[in-house]
Amino acid sequence: MPLTAVDNPLTLRLLGLLVEQPMHQYALAVALNERYPYLHAKSGSVYTLVRSMAVAGWVAPTGVEQMGNRPSRTVYALTDQGWDIFKERVRRQIREAKVTTSAFVDAMAYLGALDRAEAPQLLRGRQESLEERIAELEQASDPGLPEITMIEVDFVLYQLRAEAEWIHALIARIDLGELAWPAKGQT
Repeated sequence: MPLTAVDNPLTLRLLGLLVEQPMHQYALAVALNERYPYLHAKSGSVYTLVRSMAVAGWVAPTGVEQMGNRPSRTVYALTDQGWDIFKERVRRQIREAKVTTSAFVDAMAYLGALDRAEAPQLLRGRQESLEERIAELEQASDPGLPEITMIEVDFVLYQLRAEAEWIHALIARIDLGELAWPAKGQT
């Protein structure tokens, strides 16, 4: 797994936690593992990524926290550049993440960081991409072959159709104002 902030899939999750509130590296590691227990993220990886994000200018120290006899810990917060990077990653992953990866799910966790008017536009773009892929796979299917020989295509089509249907319903909920939207700066 890459340990630079630019390439690591944990980066979006860490930035998202820092959108919620400034934290020190250990608190980030704990929060990451509480929210995403299936990741089994190592503290060392979190520390390395936070250092990389600080070097990149995405986060900056805001102070030092010390509790009891524990060592002092530097608290980090998102910079303006970090906020911009965070929102751009959410946008990119909504548009481009492959269906069977967690990247789209990660981006959806922070959909509320985007403007309420922008979210449906991005989702419509993704829905159009899904519909194009569905059409391609449907055309590529050979009705003369036994279903079992192309069962994986049927599985992928099922996933694509389900995601497209869910996105369609989500767009409608956003457009109708049924989905509560956080105030700016909150997710």
